[in-house]
Amino acid sequence: MGDGLVISPVHQALHRVEGITASTCNRSLFDPQFYLPNSQKAKLHSYKFFPEVLTQGFSTIDFSLFALESAKLCIEFQARLNFERIIIPARFFEQMVSDFIQKQEIYSVVPFLKETSRQRIKRPVLLTLPLTSHMVEDAAFRTRILNWVTSYPEISGVYLIVDHERPEKQVTSDRFLFDMLVLLTELREAGLDVVLGYTNTESLLYLVAGEIDITMGAFENTRMFSLDKFIESDEDRRGPKARIYLPGLLNWIQFGQAKELRAASKEIWDAVYEPTDYSEAALKQAVEPTFNQAPLYKHYFKCFSNQVEQLRNLSREERFRVLSGWLKMAIQQHQEIEALPLVFERHGKGDFLQSWQTALNKYFRAYLKG
Repeated sequence: MGDGLVISPVHQALHRVEGITASTCNRSLFDPQFYLPNSQKAKLHSYKFFPEVLTQGFSTIDFSLFALESAKLCIEFQARLNFERIIIPARFFEQMVSDFIQKQEIYSVVPFLKETSRQRIKRPVLLTLPLTSHMVEDAAFRTRILNWVTSYPEISGVYLIVDHERPEKQVTSDRFLFDMLVLLTELREAGLDVVLGYTNTESLLYLVAGEIDITMGAFENTRMFSLDKFIESDEDRRGPKARIYLPGLLNWIQFGQAKELRAASKEIWDAVYEPTDYSEAALKQAVEPTFNQAPLYKHYFKCFSNQVEQLRNLSREERFRVLSGWLKMAIQQHQEIEALPLVFERHGKGDFLQSWQTALNKYFRAYLKG
């Protein structure tokens, strides 16, 4: 578990990143975000090494001629700003293509490793692993990926992101959660460092797999990976309603409904809510905050960091025990909320919690018991 940032170029243009203080860069990572190489997003286009910019119109066939130059510029950038570790980017494939490994090697892995050697990079090197839930749930594919990554002694770990398509904001598949825990365990047992990106509060469960670095995204599209954020669109999108993170429920609740809960039962509210200066100020506002205002996200960072801190120095078995207790309490609190009666909208309900407990119990029996 670390204490830094993952810098996202799709959200921050070059001049903004170059303005970040040296002390922050020293404990942070830069994700080059080559997932969609022909992306037209303006901020990505401020980086000379981005595939679409470098080739002036990306094509898979031609990029091999530019891959080494892209790697050179990208690594020089990460080294110049002195980021904690060097990240090798990768392309995202929505399908489980048979030549996944070969495509990634040509696209970035081989040229980037050549450049880390030529530039005599001494800091740890992470390989981006952009997977889908189907890839994670396929044991044979996981083995191929593991054998591939460990075949490069220069690679010290992986920056893992997983696209798990779902209609809900929280993960509800216990199979996916269990297989994610297995994958994380396999990566750690192979001696690889793991940084896990684009996760929601389910990342707390993943800490049972061992010492991994998890990320805390602010907006919803940074807590769940998809290609949408890399696609330029003229379509006007309606902003979601503001939500507040209630650690006792392990979930984000619509702000208006959270205020209803506070008014309906002080006992339950005190059990599920952790006050911060940011949340208290938001609750006192006469006008409900909007989804893009910072205070509720700062509240989340403080609450979630506190939960992570409670797990930091525990063994895997102890983390399992603590998380099981949190899940049981959250399930109980949801039952008491419904009995008030107060029914949250579908994303605020606690239906996902039983799946989390099922996955965690299965993992305990398979990897920790005895």
